[in-house]
Amino acid sequence: MTQLIAQIIGIVALLFVLLSFQKNSRYLILLFLIIVQILFTLHFGLLGAWTGAAMNGVAAFRTYIFNQRETKIWSNNPFWLYLFVVLFWVFGIVTWSGYYSILPILAMTIDSFAVWNKKTQYIRRLMLIPRPLWFIYNYTVVSYAGMITEIFVLFSILIGIIRFDLVTTMKKQNRF
Repeated sequence: MTQLIAQIIGIVALLFVLLSFQKNSRYLILLFLIIVQILFTLHFGLLGAWTGAAMNGVAAFRTYIFNQRETKIWSNNPFWLYLFVVLFWVFGIVTWSGYYSILPILAMTIDSFAVWNKKTQYIRRLMLIPRPLWFIYNYTVVSYAGMITEIFVLFSILIGIIRFDLVTTMKKQNRF
């Protein structure tokens, strides 16, 4: 029963992640990602995948802080970026379950640089890199919802890149 509940929570997270990359506002992308990260913290916790749970728990706090960059001057300090990178590594080592634990640690390190960025096109491009890392981790910990999410996230990011980055650039250059 716990496995079923975990997968349902993961599917709800999938719905939010799909919506996140279709937004052209940094604030909205990050707001949706906070919801996703909280849901995946619960999901991985129910699966006993503690590195995945820890990475998402830290990520929710990180994304909240990074989302304050436009309104709170204190959050603009790069100290925050490096603090969260260190926290991902510390929590990753503490929850280490085997060689595969390095995958979400690396993924969240890259994600941190993505969500730190203020330009949505860079957020989307950097977010492509962690997808295979998370997919392999999800496969290893038997997170069906996580594997499905990573496939959809990859396509959602690619669609967002086409819609907002490529088409917009072509329109500005009068090629479209």
